[in-house]
Amino acid sequence: MKNSCKLVWSITAVVLLVALLYVNVSLLTSYKRDNSRNIEIMKVWWQENWNKIEKIYENQDYIDQQTQAIDDTIAQFSTESNNEMPTEWNADVANIVENLLATAPVRGSKDARFTIIEYTELLCPYCQRHSVDGTIQAVMDQFPWEVNSVSRHYIIHGQSALELAAAVECIAELKPDVYYNVFEKAFEAYPVDMDGLKNIATGLWVNWTDLQKCIDEWRYVQAVNDMMNQWATVFGISGTPGNVIYDRENGTYQVLPGAYPAENFVSMIESMK
Repeated sequence: MKNSCKLVWSITAVVLLVALLYVNVSLLTSYKRDNSRNIEIMKVWWQENWNKIEKIYENQDYIDQQTQAIDDTIAQFSTESNNEMPTEWNADVANIVENLLATAPVRGSKDARFTIIEYTELLCPYCQRHSVDGTIQAVMDQFPWEVNSVSRHYIIHGQSALELAAAVECIAELKPDVYYNVFEKAFEAYPVDMDGLKNIATGLWVNWTDLQKCIDEWRYVQAVNDMMNQWATVFGISGTPGNVIYDRENGTYQVLPGAYPAENFVSMIESMK
């Protein structure tokens, strides 16, 4: 009987201790949250300014941007794609790539063995870094006759990014030879808006009237959407920059997600060779 009583008291003491710890942790967490909020209010001085800050954190575009930034950062540290073996030859993928090389602006020799397909977006900060660092060009310089590249659109940052991508395709229709100059200059002026993109285009001798007509007609909006959906389905691209290295000699490819340095591309191509 004594042992039973001792057991009951022991269990009761443990339960009370756990409950006490839970209450303390809850109070401490609440205190930290409220204290942090009060500190922020003091820093911005007025309550109405704090309310504005709260609106920023509740804005869906801001949440999407932060989520994308986190996903992109995680991708930088992911080595999963480097450890995967190249995919097997697939006739449908081969036809898609060959059609792309026949119809889209291409950097480098169209006869190159390897094609890098870069999925990018003009409002993506990691794409901007990828461009300013000259990553793809550095890889092509390493393999001057073996590697070419094609840039495609993948939209992350909503309607503004979609409209910019469609405008870039308008420029490609009117003056294909300046296609990659537009990407380069747009990323140098990051973040570019539509007026800035039009100024870049006219600075490269693209006809303003024809460009405006193409943009007003939304001529390439559906094409950009189709492009994004197709490549997401084929290669599983879900973020920017997303890179595919395709070996035209045997039809295999590997996906390299994120803004990796040129060395990672070079290493992957060497392993595929």
